[in-house]
Amino acid sequence: MTNPIETLQQFINEAEHITFFGGAGVSTESGLPDYRSDDGAYTELERQKLDPRRVMSKRYLINSPEKFFNQPNKNKKWIKPEPNAAHLYLAALENKPKDVRIITQNVDRLHQTAGSKLVVELHGNNRHFHCMVCGREYKPKEIQKDEQNIPRCPIDNGIIRADVVLFGENIKPEVLARAKELIASSDLLIIAGTSLTVHPAKNLIHYFTGKRVVVINKTPLKIDLPIDLVIQEAVGETFKKLSV
Repeated sequence: MTNPIETLQQFINEAEHITFFGGAGVSTESGLPDYRSDDGAYTELERQKLDPRRVMSKRYLINSPEKFFNQPNKNKKWIKPEPNAAHLYLAALENKPKDVRIITQNVDRLHQTAGSKLVVELHGNNRHFHCMVCGREYKPKEIQKDEQNIPRCPIDNGIIRADVVLFGENIKPEVLARAKELIASSDLLIIAGTSLTVHPAKNLIHYFTGKRVVVINKTPLKIDLPIDLVIQEAVGETFKKLSV
């Protein structure tokens, strides 16, 4: 029987244009819980009898900013995540150089921290911030908060928010278009660490018309594409076994 790691290595070596489509499972090995896992923010809000789709929405942010920025989370602890083996391998592969395109559903910017240059963030990121009134951009260390713990712009007192896609917001059309373009022009698609249940992200894989599809996920996926290789293992552990 062919070794799946050897097969994956062969696929990567032979590919000219690789798209890596990743979800929360790519970052869990960096200490970040899956949004919907037992330790995730979504599950914690449900545990407190709160509707995550309401309290993590743009409408809630605008109408109840004091509640939005002070949501109780008993499981919340400060984590400074670092890129894991998956992030580091992809960045090293691009530096080889190899045409590696990354489309991520995560907002942690760990791919960029690892050194990847072509990263499409479907849901934005929580490292860049802007004022909702004037649009001024802020770095985390520049943000000032009022007495209610609401981040405020010192120029116009507008609310400062992270550049993430909240419930009730759509992914930017230009971001979706770029993701479709990259997937459509790839000959190897690696789907990793995602359940592919969130719209419209789950539909993007259907733009792939290339040669091979690989799925790296702890649980099986049901997708409409022919799959050439399935590895049911943690993403980082899988990439640790590969060579650049």
